[in-house]
Amino acid sequence: QDMVNESEMYSMKYVMVDFPGNQCTRDYYLKRIEHFFANCDKDSAMLWYTGAAEKGTGNWCFKDGIITFQDVFELYLNHLRGKVVYLVCDCSYSGKWRDECMKKFDEIGVGACGHYSKEQGIMVKVYTSCKYDQEAYELCYTQDVKVDKDKKVLLFWRGKKLASGQITTLFASTKVRCKNGREGPCQTDISRKWGEVLLGHLTYLVQGEDRGKPAWHYVLVDEEKEEQFKEQVKTGTVDVANFGKVLHSGWGEDPPQTIRDEI
Repeated sequence: QDMVNESEMYSMKYVMVDFPGNQCTRDYYLKRIEHFFANCDKDSAMLWYTGAAEKGTGNWCFKDGIITFQDVFELYLNHLRGKVVYLVCDCSYSGKWRDECMKKFDEIGVGACGHYSKEQGIMVKVYTSCKYDQEAYELCYTQDVKVDKDKKVLLFWRGKKLASGQITTLFASTKVRCKNGREGPCQTDISRKWGEVLLGHLTYLVQGEDRGKPAWHYVLVDEEKEEQFKEQVKTGTVDVANFGKVLHSGWGEDPPQTIRDEI
């Protein structure tokens, strides 16, 4: 409450308050979220969850069922579209919601740039306290959210490795990712996928020999296979197709500059 008051941009409404012996149903909480979105009188809304989550999905757990990312996303489209929603998931396996959000944007055809997100009025930010396959031993957003004194906004960790080993993640559909910036027309191809843009740190250039000839490959490694991929590369022999999507390949020692620029 103190942080919300200090930020000056938010007002607090208790959507979910769940105590032992006083738990409510899944449908009750969905109705509260629906009411919260439908009656939002600001340009954005922040929905913050700290609690138990389902293994493998990050879905929010209640006494008679779960709330999924799809549940919350549908409520957003129906009642808050055109405004920004912040989903703060301070729970185990929460990185799965970041992944689900990326997939949903690709599925409905929102191009991978904030320009397209704003044009279509679908503006979502997902902050998670760990990756999709990690447990949240440290409730980092509960303990360590800061306030930017100048901008009067809350600051959340992103991409930070905590002492427990968990790594915070972020999906921000409002971020402009083309060279023209916020004011210029978008240069990003609308068919470009969010998954490929946001997983750029998983793109590797592999150079070596293929059937006795110099060759190179750009491969987008599956996130769950990254460590295995790195270990295999150390052996000096790797079939890149076994570890993800091959983006570009060619003969010679180095890829042409046009391909490097594209990547």
